[in-house]
Amino acid sequence: MKKIITIILTMITTFVIGIGMAQADYQITKYQQHITINEDGSALIEKEVHYHFDKQMNGIYLNETLKGAADQKRNYTWGGLKAITISDNGGPFKSVPPMEKSAVIGYVETQHQDEVQEKVYYPIKADKQLVVKYLYQINNLVVNWDDVSELNWLVITNWDVALHDVKVTMSLPHQPSQTLKAWVHNDKGIQGRVAINKAKSQLTVTTDEVARHKRLELRSYFDKMQTPRNQNNQSGQRAKVISNQEAAKTIKAYRALQRVKLFGLVVLPMVTLLLLLAMVGFMYHVRRAIKQGKQASGASQPPVHVYDIPNDLGPAIINARIDYKADVSKVIVATLLDLVAKHKITIAYTQVTDVSHAVYKVTNEDGLQNYERTFIRMIFGPSRDNVFQSEFKRQDSAVSDRIRKGVGLFTQQIRNHDETKALINQKRTDYYNNLKISLNGLIGFSGFIIFIANILMANYSGIWQIWLAAVLELIISIAMFGIVYYQNTTVYSVPDGFSEKWAWDGFRLMLHDIANLKDKTVLDVQLWDKLLAYAVIFGEAKKVSQTLKLWAQDENVVVPNLPLYMVYSSFGVDWADNLAQNIQTNSAFESNVSGDGGSFSGGGFSGGGGGGGGAF
Repeated sequence: MKKIITIILTMITTFVIGIGMAQADYQITKYQQHITINEDGSALIEKEVHYHFDKQMNGIYLNETLKGAADQKRNYTWGGLKAITISDNGGPFKSVPPMEKSAVIGYVETQHQDEVQEKVYYPIKADKQLVVKYLYQINNLVVNWDDVSELNWLVITNWDVALHDVKVTMSLPHQPSQTLKAWVHNDKGIQGRVAINKAKSQLTVTTDEVARHKRLELRSYFDKMQTPRNQNNQSGQRAKVISNQEAAKTIKAYRALQRVKLFGLVVLPMVTLLLLLAMVGFMYHVRRAIKQGKQASGASQPPVHVYDIPNDLGPAIINARIDYKADVSKVIVATLLDLVAKHKITIAYTQVTDVSHAVYKVTNEDGLQNYERTFIRMIFGPSRDNVFQSEFKRQDSAVSDRIRKGVGLFTQQIRNHDETKALINQKRTDYYNNLKISLNGLIGFSGFIIFIANILMANYSGIWQIWLAAVLELIISIAMFGIVYYQNTTVYSVPDGFSEKWAWDGFRLMLHDIANLKDKTVLDVQLWDKLLAYAVIFGEAKKVSQTLKLWAQDENVVVPNLPLYMVYSSFGVDWADNLAQNIQTNSAFESNVSGDGGSFSGGGFSGGGGGGGGAF
């Protein structure tokens, strides 16, 4: 068994290394192709390929296959190369001439029975970027049937490297179009979008990537008036045939229209209704338990303004204790501010207009809790280095690196703190949380499957009621998911838990309404620093700091012993929010769609031609 595993791992490693070596020489960072259909059924093709080379190379090449589609009688024919132009490292586009004997730069065209190659000799140095434009014509690309004109073409095949930022546009000669349908087929793993604009007689295919040696096929039909001079004519009513073929590729199990209607308009809505009933039952059960607990604790009335901090456990512990769910970046900032307010950390600055040069220093570590000691070590390191404000903005700074490495232990110690879950009835809370996770998983998965199934069926059946059902059921699923997600499932102990939660809700309400409080004397000035620390957890830091600054000006309050308030006053009311955003950003601790009948689907290629290429 070990030998087999070793062989498999060796094969995988060799394969990955082989891919890396094959793709290491250059990349194609952007690929655009514009197909301009002419009245005679030919097409003017303009390809724009953005190359980035990592090594020295000799040039590039383009292949165009001329073999016609499987169910059509004629191959495509080469209409001639119009131009090849190259922009070197952002410079102007310059025309590439045919290759001559003594020339270093030029192209060589090689034609076979069913393929044309344009080989461009162009000395390339490492780390060079080229944008290459090819302009050429292909004849007989469009077939005129009795009812519509059809294009069935493999736009992309067999490129040596992956194509990124892919955009393919097709334009018809006359606007608007009465009929314009399109489908895109691809190898599995490719996702993208087809946008159709009948007014401009244009369709656009976009996808982030087409992997190396993979295919992208465009199939479209449109008004015959677009190609009146086309000599490539075949008899038959084609629109229905194409629609049926495309529907068969996508909706394999729903071959009969009645079965589609039954499934889309009866079965799937019934599933959504059952999910809705399950959600209602869950909500009733949870809210009833919380309501009974509040009544038994005497905390059933709406919270009122509480002006004193209910206890002094610290904002990080209170966030976990009352299950407020402030994100960890705010917990870090609130803990920092709380330690500043307790004079464990000081903030020094020379210019109040330059917050980036503020310096945080550890001055006193007496009487700290375990999570606070871990916090000090996470921010300042084992040697308690001074930290500049600007370091929080840089991903490569030592403090950002320490936060990434230490935040797990910090949050774990908060969760394990003796006072963290003293108020929560953990058994009942876990029970409701598990129900919540299971129900939302079911809603999310079922809603997604129902929506995709509806879109597929509606797209190919043309039944507008299924389109309506898809939209309504999607809205209902999103609403159900959101309602369940935001439903509070924390059940507190009776009576202490619900009573303390009621007090903290009143304190948070006071912070939220602080700008409208008429009697400023209800708040002791000496509490201002502590208010600001808790305001970060409750998302009210900006409003509280702005209000306290105005109060201080109105009452001529001088508070030199309140360092946190002074910092807010100096650096602005957005200071803490910006700091939390920097920590969140720098520390990082935490389908297919279609236009009017257009979509991506896997497999079932039937088109002709195929464009590929690479470098040498």
